[in-house]
Amino acid sequence: MTFKKALCWICSGLLCLLVVIPGSAQGNRGKAELKAGTGNITIDYGRPSLKGRDMISQLQEGSFWRMGMNQATVFTTPVNLTIGDTTVAKGSYSIWLKRAGDKYLLVFNSQTGQWGTQHDPSKDVVGVPLKQETLSSPVETFTIDLKEASHGGTFSLSWGTTKLSTDFVTGS
Repeated sequence: MTFKKALCWICSGLLCLLVVIPGSAQGNRGKAELKAGTGNITIDYGRPSLKGRDMISQLQEGSFWRMGMNQATVFTTPVNLTIGDTTVAKGSYSIWLKRAGDKYLLVFNSQTGQWGTQHDPSKDVVGVPLKQETLSSPVETFTIDLKEASHGGTFSLSWGTTKLSTDFVTGS
């Protein structure tokens, strides 16, 4: 094999990797949507797999997790939301899971577009408690769902044998 042929073969292989790897990474993305007002509430997030680990229980007291992988998870709502007695104004947020003792909070942060390990607590807007359940069948790949409910919906995340959720009411 000549040097030129070997170089062409190597360059072709690298070009294939550049095309295949981004496509593979997109396969690890998830999107949850729910109709609200004239638009949709959307959540764009990475979907890691457990691979034998128990990740949610490993979150340390007071720590934040990006709820996914790679870039921070982005929550966008075209309407105001009421979660319990807390209002989340329409707009885009990064969302984070915070461990508070044996409970978990869903934290809305005004910064978006950052890498998932770059949480700036000074930009936290609101944190709402999540209800915790134990699932009978483990969920291997991290999943966020938005389900329609009376006057709004339910946000839930499931991973391993843990399900965390909260109900919300949609406004204008």
